[in-house]
Amino acid sequence: MPATIVVGGQYGSEGKGKVVALLASHSNSPWLVRCGGPNSGHTVTIDGTDVILRQVPCCSESHRATFCIAAGCAIDEAVLLRELDLLKIDRQRIIVDPRAVIVTEQDRQVERRELKDIASTCSGTGAASVRRMSRRGDVSLAGGSNVLTGRCRVETVAPLLHSRLDEGGDVIVEGTQGFALSLLHGPDYPFVTSRDTTAAGFAMEVGLSPLVISNIVMVIRTFPIRVGGPSGPFDDEISWEEIARTSGAPKAYPEYTSVTNRLRRVAQFNLGAVKIACSYNRPTALAVMGIDRIDYANTGVTEVHRLTRNGRAFLDELELKTGVPVQFAGTGFGTSNAIHLIGKSLADELTHV
Repeated sequence: MPATIVVGGQYGSEGKGKVVALLASHSNSPWLVRCGGPNSGHTVTIDGTDVILRQVPCCSESHRATFCIAAGCAIDEAVLLRELDLLKIDRQRIIVDPRAVIVTEQDRQVERRELKDIASTCSGTGAASVRRMSRRGDVSLAGGSNVLTGRCRVETVAPLLHSRLDEGGDVIVEGTQGFALSLLHGPDYPFVTSRDTTAAGFAMEVGLSPLVISNIVMVIRTFPIRVGGPSGPFDDEISWEEIARTSGAPKAYPEYTSVTNRLRRVAQFNLGAVKIACSYNRPTALAVMGIDRIDYANTGVTEVHRLTRNGRAFLDELELKTGVPVQFAGTGFGTSNAIHLIGKSLADELTHV
């Protein structure tokens, strides 16, 4: 697993943090790289507790990993420091690229004033990116941050990753948000985010050549979600109660955004949209979250032969229609609630059961 990019295939919140943590658990000393900014939170289970991370890459066993914040990132210093304290990450294992831009209170104010009509998280990420692109002399970068210098290794990340890859080490890039929210390729402008959200875009943010990317894992959900409020068009939108009825769940289990705590919108699975995301990202594998949303009996299942007929049928059809093997099948909210299909398609796994 030399260089892997984890990318979202829908509207974000697909479970990228969970997949990064699962991939990292199969490496003795992974180097994990976060893209994006504090506008998106990724959830990972650590010591039995779900933790939402907005700056630090996700890993259930943080003592074994080296964490990197890419040059393309926007950094909220207070958020990053809180996460370092929470995870007890020492200075030598968190590397911040000096070219990452620092988010200011002014950036957050600008977004609260100007982006209220598109359901932005108003974290200041986009406004900070605009200031960086303006190339003004007053833009603050991580290399000039006295706050970060005392708590992190402030060092150019890309050459370190190049050396790590040349040595045969594992590098996992944690993309942010989802393909349909790409500033460049999303279908619903202006209801998009402030950056490209493709695998190629994340490689660019980090400073990796496409030729060193061996694996692209695209994460999708059985029922895609969008941020609540005026977040843009959403085909075949349904309710959380309807999902509970069709899955046999004892009650509805609605989801809320990790940064702003808004009730998420949810919709039926759209195979056509997933195939478009596949064509842009060319994933080597898929990670499918929410098999328990198809059939509640799949909740917590970790072995493929224990999936219900509906769960197996969904995954089998997905592999057939996309031509991409499923590597992970999520069966619940916890990081460990997943089936790992190692190096085989679902059909191969079931053949050998």
